[in-house]
Amino acid sequence: MIFFTSCDSFLEYKDKDKVIPSELEHYDELVYGEILTKSGGAICKNLAHMTDEVGSWVPDNLWDSDKDERLSYYPYYTWAKEPQITEKGDENIDPAWEHFYNRILMCNIVENDLSEFEEDLDGVKLRLLGEVQCIRAISYFYLVNMYGAPYENAEQAKTAMGVPVNKEISIDNKLYRRESLQAVYDLMEKDLLSALDNFKKGQVKNTIFRPNKDVASLFLSRIYLYMKRYDDVITICDNCLKETNKGIISLEEMKGYDEYNQPLLNKNSNSVFFTWMERNSFFSEYSSARFFASEELRGSYDPNDVRLNAFFNYYYKHPIKNTSYSKCYGFFYRIEEIYFNRAEAYIESGDYVSGMSDLNDVYTQRNTEGQALDANDVTEARRLFREEKSKEFCFEDIRWFDIRRWNVRVVHNFQEFNDKSVVTSFVLEEGSPNYILPLPLDIQRQNDVIEQPKREDSKVLTK
Repeated sequence: MIFFTSCDSFLEYKDKDKVIPSELEHYDELVYGEILTKSGGAICKNLAHMTDEVGSWVPDNLWDSDKDERLSYYPYYTWAKEPQITEKGDENIDPAWEHFYNRILMCNIVENDLSEFEEDLDGVKLRLLGEVQCIRAISYFYLVNMYGAPYENAEQAKTAMGVPVNKEISIDNKLYRRESLQAVYDLMEKDLLSALDNFKKGQVKNTIFRPNKDVASLFLSRIYLYMKRYDDVITICDNCLKETNKGIISLEEMKGYDEYNQPLLNKNSNSVFFTWMERNSFFSEYSSARFFASEELRGSYDPNDVRLNAFFNYYYKHPIKNTSYSKCYGFFYRIEEIYFNRAEAYIESGDYVSGMSDLNDVYTQRNTEGQALDANDVTEARRLFREEKSKEFCFEDIRWFDIRRWNVRVVHNFQEFNDKSVVTSFVLEEGSPNYILPLPLDIQRQNDVIEQPKREDSKVLTK
């Protein structure tokens, strides 16, 4: 059963402190307060811990007061069959399901209410329709790429496991079933195409704190990429780059980033399309045993790559992309991904030369030597592209989705807290059933008709 909370209280008249939205300006504030900025706690931290971006670390010497800060996310780090149960047997319920479905419900309500407005001289209604359709599509994107099957092809998607679709405009105690993977992708495409049309016709808000046609284009290119509709990816990215006023973060700007004064993610960055939702730092900076940016990831950057200093704090070895000094929210999307999405579409279509050109548009702004990457064929171009994408977008919630759709094998080493010489290696095999996350524990208990993914126990790598 999907529970949606704290939505109807805003819309029902109860006392003098409550307001019934009756004008477009009211819905403008409703969208901003209840959908875009309403805090419900940090979500999606588990995505990073399942990738090859994350490593485990224990100091050589431990004090009696030291503790192991890795325990809460250890089950995700080891791809446990039920990662919401900690090593101590406590429940650590995944909050993303509730958060995204809550926003979907609010988008449904606002979209329905906006249809009652006939006059829209300033384009506010069209802009708001674009915002809620865009956020609804983004919400389904996260849901289906966390709790649904990876998209392989159109035939597989007809029967593969998607997620429930909620079209209700009120809170209804009902049991939901999964829709097919294709049905969810079709819904996202429809919403994003409609959002793009509404954004182009409606009022323009020049802020990264509200959805816009740029981020709608980005997510449309993402879902086309996952569906392997490469010509559509190229078309959408072409149009976005022609119309946007955003630009790639320059080499000189990259050199000036630091954690406290000018972090990479900042509200004045000309590359950021949109930022929303709360997500705290992935890692504890001061704990005795902790997760950190993996040595493999940090070692993949060339010494003259400015991303080393812009992306990581070396003293604590943690990524600094999501820092409290950024003046941005935890989720953000930027123009560099448009170049990468088009590059992948070109490469997978066989035009690796055009793909490498897009890749180098970004890479040459990351390397102090002004070097460019070169490939002799599609296979080499694909390898270079995937390596660069993992470096450019580390800790931006993209890597887990790429691991799933590219069938990447990942190995995690875990040192025992009281004896770091004892190391266990866990492996996530290619095409693992654990690519699909289990539903939140409260949903598992309350909904006996929804299909559960068939996950398996953690696999230990034998030497």
